[in-house]
Amino acid sequence: MEEEKNKYFCEEHLDWAFDDYLIENEEFPNVFEVEGHQCDYCGKQAKYKLER
Repeated sequence: MEEEKNKYFCEEHLDWAFDDYLIENEEFPNVFEVEGHQCDYCGKQAKYKLER
């Protein structure tokens, strides 16, 4: 079974998160608002996550 890799990101890193997700997964992600997670790129409070 393939491990799912979610991307958590703040508004500032939205473009980076989408680019990385598309390159890694070759499919368009679902976007969800989140609380209680850190941005994978800068460590600030994440506002969204990308997942299958």
